[in-house]
Amino acid sequence: MGLSRRHGELLEARGLDIELIEALGVSSSDKLGPDTLRIPFFRGDRIVGVKYRTIAGEKRFAQEPGSEQILYNRNCLVDETLAHLPIVITEGEIDCWSALQSGFSRSVSVPAGAPSTEVGERATAKYNFVADMPAETTNAQIILAVDTDDAGSALRADLALRFGANRCQWVAYPQGCKDLNDALQRYGERGVVESINRAQWIVGNVYRMSGIPPVAPAVPHDSGFPGLSEHYRLRLGDLCVVSGVPGMGKTTFVNDLACRMVNRHKWPVCFASFEQMPQIDHRRALRSWYGGGAVKDLDAETVEKADKWIDANFSFIVPDESSYPTVPWVLDRFAASALRYGTRLFVLDPWNELEHDRPPGVSLTEHVGTALRDIKAFTRKYEAHLIVVAHPAKLRREQDGKYPIPTLYDISDSAHWANKADVGIIVHRKTEDETMVKIAKSRYHDQIGKPGEVSVRYIWQRATYEAFLQTNYAERL
Repeated sequence: MGLSRRHGELLEARGLDIELIEALGVSSSDKLGPDTLRIPFFRGDRIVGVKYRTIAGEKRFAQEPGSEQILYNRNCLVDETLAHLPIVITEGEIDCWSALQSGFSRSVSVPAGAPSTEVGERATAKYNFVADMPAETTNAQIILAVDTDDAGSALRADLALRFGANRCQWVAYPQGCKDLNDALQRYGERGVVESINRAQWIVGNVYRMSGIPPVAPAVPHDSGFPGLSEHYRLRLGDLCVVSGVPGMGKTTFVNDLACRMVNRHKWPVCFASFEQMPQIDHRRALRSWYGGGAVKDLDAETVEKADKWIDANFSFIVPDESSYPTVPWVLDRFAASALRYGTRLFVLDPWNELEHDRPPGVSLTEHVGTALRDIKAFTRKYEAHLIVVAHPAKLRREQDGKYPIPTLYDISDSAHWANKADVGIIVHRKTEDETMVKIAKSRYHDQIGKPGEVSVRYIWQRATYEAFLQTNYAERL
C-alpha cells in the first residue's frame, strides 16, 4: 500500500515530491488516526523499525515496539558514491525529505526528534544512534539542520558534543522559517539549497585565504628619532616592549618618541605612567620638549603654547587612592582615551607597578602571557601602537662595577616578553654622554625595521635625544 490521494495532497502542499517519498517506502496508515504516515527505517534491505506520525491535525508520533533507534535513511551513509558529500542531519523525516529532493543525497534524520532540554555529557539511550554511525562517516563534515526552537537548540548542542564540534556546521533559515520544510514551502528548493549552503561552522575562525576579509596594510611611520628609521618604524596594531636597567633612560626615550609622533604624524598619546606625576614630571618634560629648553628658561608665551599643545595631544591615566591598577583596569581606560580623543600611541610605564591579581593555580609566566595576549588584542581592536616599559630582573654588577646590558629574556616574570612583542628595545647608558638604543627584536624586518642599535646623547634641557658623535664627547672634555 502506498500513499492515499489525500495524504499525497497534504504532502504536496508542503512542497514535497511524492515519488521520492514513496520510493523510500512511506505509506498511508490509520494507526494514529486518518492522517497517519507509516515510515520504515532500513538497515540495508531489512526494515528494522517503523515510525508513525500524523501530517494533519494534532501532531502525534509512535513507533512499533522493538524498533531499532537508528538514523532515518541510514543507508545513504554506506553508499560509496556519496562518501564525498557532507552529512545533513535533520530533526524529522519531513525535513530530511526536503533536503533529499533539493539535491542533498546524504541526508538523514534523528529517530526520535529533539530532547526537551540539553542532555550534555550525560549518558542516554536517546543518542545510541551516534555509536551506530558507519565507520565511513568518522571524519565526514556534518551539517546540523535542526529546528530553531529551544528543543532544536538542545539537539544541536548535544549532537555537536557527540560528533565533535570542529566538524559540525549549523543551518540558519530565512526569516520566518523554523526548519528546512518551511524554507521549501516558502522559497522552493532554492530556499533549502541556499539555507544549507550558508551553513556556518560551529567552531569558527578557520578560513581559506579567499574567505578571509582583506585587511588594509598598516603603514610604518618614521618617528624621526636619531638613527632609528632603519630599525624601528611605528605601526598601528603593534606591541613594543622597552627595557633596561633602572635609571638609564627608558622613560626619557619613550617620552621623546611620543612627542616626535605627535609632531610628525599627529598621533595623540595616552600615558599610564605610574612612576611620574602628570602635573609635575610629564608637564615639565613636555614643556621642555616643546619649548626647546629648560622650563625655567622659557618665556611665558612659550609656556602657554606648550600647555595648549600638551592639552590638545596628550591624555593621562591617573589612578586615585582607592585604585589598584591591573592590566584590565588600564586597558579599559586606554579604550576610553581611544574613543574620546582618537589616541593612537599608548604608553604603560612601568609594568612592574601594576597589580597582578593572579587566579589560584596560575603561574606568573602564564599570567604574563595572558596579559600580553590581551594587550595585543587591544592594539588590533583600537588600531593602536602600545609601548610597555618593563624593568629587567635584578642584575649583578660586573667586576668593573657596571651593569651588563640586559636582554629581553632578562625582563622580570616571563620569557613571553621576548616571544610576544612585535618590537623589543633595550635602552642602556654606556657613558655619561652616550646612550645605546638597541632594537633587539623586530618581528617584521621588511616593514618596521631590522634589529640593530644606535648611539644617542640626551639633552636634558630639551628633554630630547640627538645623535651621539665623538665630537660631542670631546667638546665636554
